[in-house]
Amino acid sequence: MAEEQLRVACWNLNASGIGQLDAKIELLEEVRPDLALLQEISRPVYRALLPNPMVYERQHERPRLFSWGALSTDLTRPRGSEYRLGCAVLGAQGTELLLAEPLSPSVFDVEDPRRPGMLRRTVAALVAVHGGATVTACSFQARPTPKDPRLVVPADFQAGVARWLTHTAGPVIAGIDARAPEIDHPDPRRSVFRSPAPEDGGHGEDQLLGAEPTHALTDVLRRHLRGQPDQLARITAQRPDGPLAVSRRVAGQPARHDHIWATPDVEVLDVRYLYEEAVSTGSDHALVLADLRLR
Repeated sequence: MAEEQLRVACWNLNASGIGQLDAKIELLEEVRPDLALLQEISRPVYRALLPNPMVYERQHERPRLFSWGALSTDLTRPRGSEYRLGCAVLGAQGTELLLAEPLSPSVFDVEDPRRPGMLRRTVAALVAVHGGATVTACSFQARPTPKDPRLVVPADFQAGVARWLTHTAGPVIAGIDARAPEIDHPDPRRSVFRSPAPEDGGHGEDQLLGAEPTHALTDVLRRHLRGQPDQLARITAQRPDGPLAVSRRVAGQPARHDHIWATPDVEVLDVRYLYEEAVSTGSDHALVLADLRLR
């Protein structure tokens, strides 16, 4: 990529162990992101993405794709177990990690013991990128929402992330496995969320991902498609009720649950959802790839 540009990948690896890891690494090597915002990643897989003498020899001898990383289960207290899945931010050569931490516990309006499980699904990294600029790069993964509507609880995780983003200065780039929306409509006002914010107040998934979120970030795919009317028309003709892109299949139906959002000071150059390529590696989520430029 040119120095003024930044390629960002968001991907739920669905990686609890080493199985099919070579295929995942090969896909990452093919797209060569400057920043990778990953979810569902265990410490052994994280180590394999950052080769060192502690990992098995075949991986240690591979060319090094990433120069540094921050893993949520390393940063939380108590520290997550070896195989507990977390979120990670990794950077290629030409970027530098300045600081990394999970979100502040105070943003989640819940009581223990629920809070630690939420924190393990968050990591925010302050990163120096090309030209000396800094950006906050984040990776988040929401918990599954119960299918039984009687068991649906307020979207505490999404609301907490939205609250944190509201108070975080830009530029910010967030990769999110949100498990939402239920319907990703071409008209964002017609998107449907299983757990929207109640009219009388409370938490909702739409506070993070809705047409009028409570923070300043916007969906980079929707921003990209606004400048590509022919592409948007083709998508709308093929899927009138959405989704705008396929990142998962839920009960056989296409859905867009994986997102990259960014503050307005991040220019969107291109966005792609690599679903088939990612599924072929053993993940059940698309790799979302965005070419961006800091303004």
